[in-house]
Amino acid sequence: MMRYILLLSVLFAGCDAMMGSKQDPVTDEIFTAGKIDPTQFQEVEYVPLFPFFQTGGDGLPLDQPTDVYVGYDELVYITDARGLHVLDQAGRPATFLPLPGGGTNVIQDRRLHVYVTARRDTFLNGQNWSLPVIYRWSGIASGSPTLERTIWHPFDDDSRRFNLPDPIATDEDVAFTGIGILPNNNVYVARRGPVNDRTSIITAHNTVLQFTPEGVNIQAILALNPNIESLRSAIDPADVATFVHPPQREQFTDEQHFVLLQGADNGPRRYGVLSIIARVTSDGIVYEPDTRLVGASARTPGASGYLYDPFQFADVSGITIAADNTGYWFVTDRGKDSLFVFTSGGVEGVQPPAGIRSTIPIRVSFGGTGDGAMQFDGPEGVAYFQRLVYVADRGNNRISRFRLNTDFE
Repeated sequence: MMRYILLLSVLFAGCDAMMGSKQDPVTDEIFTAGKIDPTQFQEVEYVPLFPFFQTGGDGLPLDQPTDVYVGYDELVYITDARGLHVLDQAGRPATFLPLPGGGTNVIQDRRLHVYVTARRDTFLNGQNWSLPVIYRWSGIASGSPTLERTIWHPFDDDSRRFNLPDPIATDEDVAFTGIGILPNNNVYVARRGPVNDRTSIITAHNTVLQFTPEGVNIQAILALNPNIESLRSAIDPADVATFVHPPQREQFTDEQHFVLLQGADNGPRRYGVLSIIARVTSDGIVYEPDTRLVGASARTPGASGYLYDPFQFADVSGITIAADNTGYWFVTDRGKDSLFVFTSGGVEGVQPPAGIRSTIPIRVSFGGTGDGAMQFDGPEGVAYFQRLVYVADRGNNRISRFRLNTDFE
């Protein structure tokens, strides 16, 4: 592998006079990777791509980044304690939108609307409230950002429109913890909070909500149990993801499947990642566990690990799913300061490259506490775009970037 990278550098240097200089970002990343200590290279592993992003859209150092997403417009979106940062793929500042209290999650839909979860103060009933909100902007890619819509808890919760529409004390303990885009540009929203009595007149806080692009709440997924852990529960929701991600396509299959993370606010979860299938029936949509992933260990014995291994994770914090032919799932675990990688079949690892006899996925998960190139300090969010993996490394105030070393070939 190292010989191949060094040979590339010699060939490119000799061809500059005929073909021009190769100063594009991908080439620079390949050369930078070639400078890594050879002892870091294994046959198949993720390697860091320098420089990591440490400067925000306002030109100042990032402040505890909480999420990262590379959009359909190929811009890099980052939330941190100051707001929403927009960079180009080389890490150069493009736009900054300040948010009091910062942002926590960011994603872009297929119409280039950008959604950010945050908190917002308001004065009602004679007192100040800090409530969770979702902002939606348009025009960021064109340089004319417009705040089009704000979704509030509890005012945009359909179950609260006629029952306790004003805030109550527990509403300040509620948080929106993730957003997933559906093929029709509806959004799933993960919500966490303390009121989870299923006999209550309001919807349990711990759930996944669905909103239209117009901000109308059309359902809370009541099939998810907020109290009893199972393969179809919603305890301490930490993030939600769908299978709709860049690159842009003319059509996506009209599926409403999603993946829900269960955090560890009240102790470690037996299953930190739950894959939920939305099956259309004559009586409507039925939400079921993805048993295909549950049975991964029986179908692929001898692998390093499986998505549904009990207590596989300590405290999951972010997830993204590659929308290319790899279909890999990337999960950040702030409890283990690690990034986990799984196949679409729920097996830990990536498919072996050509020339390797084994068909068992090769483990490439990595991490550990620290500020080294392959370490993290409280990783929160993760993104994937054109075979690059981006991690919002909160404690190290940076966006780390990695590429599978076989992808350089």
